[in-house]
Formats: sequence, structure tokens, C-alpha cells
Amino acid sequence: MIAETGHFALILLMMLGCCQAILFSPLGVLFRRGSVQLGTTSRLQTAGGPALGHGNGEKPGLWRAFTQSLIDPASLRLSPSATATASYHALNTAPVWPLPLLICLLAIGAQGSLIYSFIVSDFTLPLVAHYSHSSTPVLYRIAAAISPDRGATLLWITLTSIATILFLVQNAIFKKAENPQTVISMMGLIIALLAASVLIDGDPFARIIDPPLDGQGFDPQSQDILDIFYSPVLHAGLAGLSVIFAATIAALPRAALHRSWAEMLRPWAILSWTLLGAAMMISAYRAYAEQSWGNWWYWDASENAVLLPWLLATAFLHCLAVLEKTEALKPWTALLALSAFGAGWFGTFLARSDLLGPLPAALRASGDNAVLLIGFCVLFAGGYYLFSRVAGHLRENADFTLVSRESAMFINSVLLAVAAAIVMVGTVYPLFLRWLGGTIITVGPPFFVQALMPVTLAMLLLMGLSPTLRWRVDGAASVGRRMKLALILSIIVTLFVWMRHIDAPPLPLLGIGLAAWVVTAALGDLWEKLWRHRDHGESKYRNIQLLGPRYLGMSLAHIGMALLIAGGSASSLWEEQSVLSARTGQSIEIGPYNLQYEGVSLLPGENFATRKAKFIVYRNAQPVTELYPEVRYYPIRGVETKESAIWHGRDGDLHVSIGDRAEDSGRIVDVRFLPMMPWVWAGMLLILLGGVINVLTRMILLFKKNGVSAP
Repeated sequence: MIAETGHFALILLMMLGCCQAILFSPLGVLFRRGSVQLGTTSRLQTAGGPALGHGNGEKPGLWRAFTQSLIDPASLRLSPSATATASYHALNTAPVWPLPLLICLLAIGAQGSLIYSFIVSDFTLPLVAHYSHSSTPVLYRIAAAISPDRGATLLWITLTSIATILFLVQNAIFKKAENPQTVISMMGLIIALLAASVLIDGDPFARIIDPPLDGQGFDPQSQDILDIFYSPVLHAGLAGLSVIFAATIAALPRAALHRSWAEMLRPWAILSWTLLGAAMMISAYRAYAEQSWGNWWYWDASENAVLLPWLLATAFLHCLAVLEKTEALKPWTALLALSAFGAGWFGTFLARSDLLGPLPAALRASGDNAVLLIGFCVLFAGGYYLFSRVAGHLRENADFTLVSRESAMFINSVLLAVAAAIVMVGTVYPLFLRWLGGTIITVGPPFFVQALMPVTLAMLLLMGLSPTLRWRVDGAASVGRRMKLALILSIIVTLFVWMRHIDAPPLPLLGIGLAAWVVTAALGDLWEKLWRHRDHGESKYRNIQLLGPRYLGMSLAHIGMALLIAGGSASSLWEEQSVLSARTGQSIEIGPYNLQYEGVSLLPGENFATRKAKFIVYRNAQPVTELYPEVRYYPIRGVETKESAIWHGRDGDLHVSIGDRAEDSGRIVDVRFLPMMPWVWAGMLLILLGGVINVLTRMILLFKKNGVSAP
């Protein structure tokens, strides 16, 4: 009965999403406006054209207005009669809470029904039978309910409906949205399309007549505590991007991309960017912990599906700051807003369809996600068509010179978009090549690293430069004086690394040098601002407050990105690896550490059996830690997984994994030492911290500004 309730809630979700999309759309307002007596002087007009009525006191010609809205959505406007203005105001101030709230409750109910079915092991549901087992721990049963394609899409719907409610709360408090009903309409359309994809592509609540006695179990690779958070964090970020997409669609017909629009969307942009960054960090660490995956980024479709929207969201965030400050770059900002959510949607389809797998399986999988692809085509073809019709009418203030902060941020956003394009091409190129000529190739990490490295180095150069530039106009000589110390220090760091590793390839050396450039430039700019503003307060803490959360968040994010690049470059340059057959009591030397192998123990797990090895790690003859790498066997699926043991030391990461027995009766051991690898994780954490600080402090300031007590 619980599954039937969830199924019914999902059907209602799709229907009510369609109702919300129609009732609050400009078309729905148009038809409701036709049923209101607007008076003899009220006629719907097109900009620069005749009224769309009969001119004799009749109501507007609704069909003609509808066709005109399809041809040119930006052309519709009301004639300036008092009665029409009053009716328009009444329609836009009508209560919009009940329907989105009902949709949100239904989404939560449907999601709860699916989770309950997994918890009680209802194997009459094929989804439960395929992804769960009676021996699967309850925590991973819940994770299985939100991780497979259908469960993840249902979670996406739930979080999108919650984002709709949060948008309404934001608008009720801050009154920033000029046309909130159109935003709600677009959110309803997104929810309806996602609900249709769940119901048609593969209903998670469909029952089978002859259920199995037990299930196939949850994917062993996903049975990790970090993976439990991956799906909620990723889809929360996509839900935030959906609000940005909907608000952009609502603003385009009126050319209302102005400062208040940017202020309204900035918290959503930072929150979505932070959540997508957290999803990337989870994915990177999981790839790093799995020895068979190589390094910390595998460049497969599932990882690139997160990277694509994050890159475009980063570009959008930079342009949004320019628009909020100077009302420039409006068309480019709108295009990035549409593309960020589009990349997230398409990346989700690409990752779930397995189009890069074996071709027959890929064809079957892509058919299972046909509605998701159709929804993508309908939604974003309409969005880009609207943008193409309106972009030329977006008036902006482009009064800035080449040497200015606006120019630097614009160029950086273009570089981020180019990086996203490279990732997209590298991801889908094997697919197109296979479909066109049947050739099967694999685009691996070397392509992405070599193609993205020049773009990344250029971004690092601008990243260190742009925060020190002035708005609108700056002088090259003045910039040179301000950046002189950072330039000298970065050159010294690069030469020092080059002298220690004379045969090192040039690109990683440049990466380390430019990372030093970003850090020294950010710290130097912070130091200068603190001393320059020392008369404004009694302490440096007060001066930090005066800098504002945006500046502090930006500085942390830039420093974090520099640490990430430096750590990744250094670990690739100086990595040491030792693969050997080890016997009990044998010592292994690598980097500054000495590992003593203590043997392997066979232990039972909750739903697996494990061979757990023990290593005692010494540094300077003193024990510092113990590492326990494992090889787990999951009998339900007949799968073995390697669980590496990692020690994050001050010099770098010690990465240990074990394999099968060797021919000499020893144990295959793979030990790696990656210098400065903790800088990668510290950099990611600083990037996320910068986003969190920016969101929280900005929301608190907005609450205080509008007379609302901060939470």
C-alpha cells in the first residue's frame, strides 16, 4: 500500500507540475486576464505594433495574442490603462503558495514511500530487488533509495520543490523578484518533466507478479559513508541552478536583468556552486581512495557530469558580480545562467544512459532515459530560442576599459566556458565517433590534462590579477606596482622548484609558480586593504568586517584553488610508487616513511568478508600511525573491492593497498607517497569554506537590512 501511495503521489506531482506551469505562466495569466473585465480601453498590445484586440471595446484576441507570444515572447505588454494596470497588479499579487506547497508535500511523500520500501525490503518492487538485499545495512538501504537513476531523479524532484518554496520565502521577505509567477511556472515545468521521466522511463513503484526471495544487493563500490551524501548534495546543487534558470527565463522577456535581479540570484548562485563543489570533492576523494581508479579524478562521464555545471556556475558567479556592480555583461550572464543548468541536466542524462559503454547496452540504456532527453531538448531549446530573440534588446553599461576588473572577470568567465567546452567534447567525442563510423576509442586523463592545462594557467594568471584591479578603469603602471612583490615571489618559487627538479616538465612547474602568484597576490591585497583601512576601526578584526563577506569568500576560494593546483602539480611531479610482494615482518621504505607489514587477517563484515592487512608506519624510527587496507568480498554480488588506507601526513599522503597472493607466497602491496597531496584536499575545503561564508554572512546581512531577525 505504501508503494501505491508513492505511485499516486508521483502521478499527482506530474499533473500538478503541469498545472503550476500553465497557471502561473504568461500564457496562463493571459487567459485569466481575458476572463477579467478590463474595460473598453484595455487592450493587449505588442511593442512597436498594434493592439491585439479588435479596437471596439472587445476583450483581447486571446488566440492571436497566444500566437504572437510564441513568435516573440518579448513583445507582449499591456496598454497603460488604469483598469488593466490594476488587474495586472492583482494577478501578480495573487497567492501562489498553495500549489507549490502541495507539490512539495507530495514529493516528500513519494520519496518517503520509496525509502520505506527499501527499509522494509519490499522485493515486489524491481528497483528494491535490484539494488537492495535483506543483509544490506539499513543506512545503505536508504542510500540505495536515492542513488539509482529513478531514486535520484525523485530526490531531484523533491529538492527542486523545496527550492521553489525557499524562493517564495525569499521573495516574500526581500521582494526582489519582479515576476515571481513566471519563476514558479518554470519550476513547475521542470518538476513535471522530471516526474514524467520517472514515470515513463521506469516507474520505481511498479510491482512484479513473481518477486524474488531476496535482492541483488547494493553496489559494493557505493557502500561508503561519503557516497551517502553525494546524491543529495549533487541534486541540491542542481535544484539551485533550476531556480537561476527559471528566474532568467522570467527576466528575459522584460529585459529585466538588472541589479536587483543579480542581488536576488547571488545567494542561489553561491549556494549551488558550493554544493556542486562539495559533490566534486566527494567524487574526487572516493576516486582517490579506490586504488583501481588511479588518481583523484578519473575523468569519466559521471565525474564530468558534475564538473560541467560547476565550471559554468563559476563563470556565471563572476559575471553576476559584474552585473550587480556595474550592470554590464547582461547577455553573457543570461547565457551562462541557462547553460549551467543545461549542462547539469545533460550531464545527468549522459551519466545515467551509459552511452559511452558497449553500444547495444548503451542503446537500451538511452531508451530508458528518453523522456529525460526529450525534456532537455524541449526546455533548453525554448530557453535558448527566447535568449536569441531578446539578447539584442538587453541594454547594458559597458563603460569599462581593457585594464579593469570587469575585463578580467569577463575573460576569466570565457576561459571557464572554454574549459567546460573541452570537457564536453572530450566526454561526448567517443560517442559521436562510435555512432558515425563504429570506431571505439577512449578519451582518458592525458587528453583532459593537456587540453585544460593552458586554460587553467591563464585562469590562474587572471585569478591573481583581477582582485587587485579597480572597477571600470585602471592603469597598467599602477597594476604593475601593486603586483610587483607577488610577481617576484612567484618567480622565486618557480626557479626553486626547477632547480630541485631540472628535468621536470614545464607545465607543472608553471602551475606551481602561478599558484604561488595567486596566493601571494591574494595575501598581499588583503594586507594592503587591512592597513589602508586602519582608521576605520580600533582593530584589524574591524577592518576585516569592513571588507565584507564577498571579498573574504572570494579570497579563500582563490587561495583554495591555488593550493589545489599546486598540490596536484607537485604530487604528479614527485610521486613515488612501490609495488612488491611483501612477507610478514618485511619493511618497505618510501619517501620519509618506513612501513612494517604485519600480515593479513580474515574478518567477517556486516554483509561482506574482508582480508585486512596491518602496516605500522614509522618516521625517523618513531611510530606515527597504523594503516589497515582491505580487500572486501561481497558474496551477494560476487564482487571484490579494494579499500585503500591513507595517511595524510605533513609531507604528503601515504597511500597503501593490497592485492592477491604472489607466486612466492607473499602479498602484493602497492605503496604510494604523494607529496603535497593534502594541499589538494585543503584547497577544496577552502573553496567550499569561501562559499559557505559568503552565503551565510550575506543572508544574515540581508535579514538585518530588511528588518528580520537573523536566525
